Amino acid sequence: MLLQSNAADTVPEAAADHRTSGLQSDRPGVGAIRGPTGHPRLSVALLTPWDQECGNAEYAKRLAVGLRQFAAVTPIELVNFTDTEREFSSRRRRRVCLGIARQANAAAVDLVHLQHEFCFFGRRIREANRNFSAVMRRIRKPVVITVHTWLAGMTYRRRKHWWQNVAEGVRYRILKRQFGRALRRAAAIVVHSQETYQRLISTYPRFKQKTFVIPIPVEPIDHRGVTPPIRKRPDEKWILVPGFVSRYKGHSHAIAALRQLPESFRLVVAGGVHPKDKHGPEYWMGLLGEADAAGLQNRVIFTGYMSDPRQQAAVLHQADCFLLPYDEVGQSGSAVLADALSHDRPVITSTAKSMFVYRGLPDTVFSSVAVDVTCPETLAATIETAVGAGLPGIPLSRLAS
Repeated sequence: MLLQSNAADTVPEAAADHRTSGLQSDRPGVGAIRGPTGHPRLSVALLTPWDQECGNAEYAKRLAVGLRQFAAVTPIELVNFTDTEREFSSRRRRRVCLGIARQANAAAVDLVHLQHEFCFFGRRIREANRNFSAVMRRIRKPVVITVHTWLAGMTYRRRKHWWQNVAEGVRYRILKRQFGRALRRAAAIVVHSQETYQRLISTYPRFKQKTFVIPIPVEPIDHRGVTPPIRKRPDEKWILVPGFVSRYKGHSHAIAALRQLPESFRLVVAGGVHPKDKHGPEYWMGLLGEADAAGLQNRVIFTGYMSDPRQQAAVLHQADCFLLPYDEVGQSGSAVLADALSHDRPVITSTAKSMFVYRGLPDTVFSSVAVDVTCPETLAATIETAVGAGLPGIPLSRLAS
């Protein structure tokens, strides 16, 4: 099932098709891709950090396969400047960013599709916006921008004292002007959720006509014949939390709810620490400590990072229900939510706005349920209902039949 845009009637072809997965090239994820006839109607430079373990790269690889049906794709590598293993000076970061513009101009392409994260342009928001604006100013081809994250720092925050509000107003105007200059040069802007759309449009009303909401498609990955690294026992019920193990994803709420559930229930954390998360190992150890303190060592399963999408899908397909107890964050949880929805299992989320990505579409409006995940008793009761009699709503499998 491919979800359609719910913000506009049409979208640029380079941003519209996000189907299947993988790239055909001489090395995984990289290489020029041509259509079946050998004479593509369009050529696109796709800018993202291709060779990294991150959701942005995986999204771009799936997008590239959709583009392949009518275009040639030239990957251009972006650098994640928060990578502590590759320290760059501010001057070097600037040169790297300007080099991206030169590569895009030199590529024999009709269109540039840039996957935007602030960390691809600097280590602080102001630096990132400044470099992003410089890149957009130098690219001499039409550009489609996918905005994956809207940081809290991009929003005006009212302070307690008047002098603090003056300083905040100056800071906000600078950031808004820098980011706006870059977006103004875009032919189209793509976001994945209505929440991000509303934030962007409220800040830049003049960009409404060229901004499109395209949720990440809900499509299962074929895992037939794949042996999962872990298997569920016949007497077990699996509550599965998918994705990178990061602090804002609320794993502690899941552990607290597990204490309220019968012994047959297991919490499966299907993912590992994000390689760019410098606080990730500390958070991981903290979760292990919470499970130990609660006496749940034998009921919490950590899979670690799974690099093979088919193997990951084989693990996810064993879930009895999915749980996404996220805190409110600027980054949409739609990629993980789309993966969960594709397995036709009950999906329980927090009430964070980023978890309502698919609740505005008629075919997925009842595909998940949002609860107060901070209350262990409420969350546990919802999990038991989901795994037992089932949650009210419209299962995706019933819609597909």
